[in-house]
Amino acid sequence: MMIFVKRHREVLAACDEDLIGKKFEDRGLILDIKESFYRGEIVSGEELSEMLTDYNNINLVGEQTIKIAKRNKLVNKIGRVKGVPYAIIFKV
Repeated sequence: MMIFVKRHREVLAACDEDLIGKKFEDRGLILDIKESFYRGEIVSGEELSEMLTDYNNINLVGEQTIKIAKRNKLVNKIGRVKGVPYAIIFKV
């Protein structure tokens, strides 16, 4: 599976390609995976691993994307909305 990555000025947004444009709601929580925020270039897991070191603020959504961040020891707390995992990383 490939991953969408969009580089914003200060934020790297990444999500599994099959989630782009979808919206999930559960118990008052909304996970809206907007194309305008996440749709950028399509990269492999290896390419995402390299990009994760370049940003201090990172938004991640999806099983594959989170798995890569875990392998890089960047994620220790994961949220879920309707079973879809997400994480926000702030490096200080």
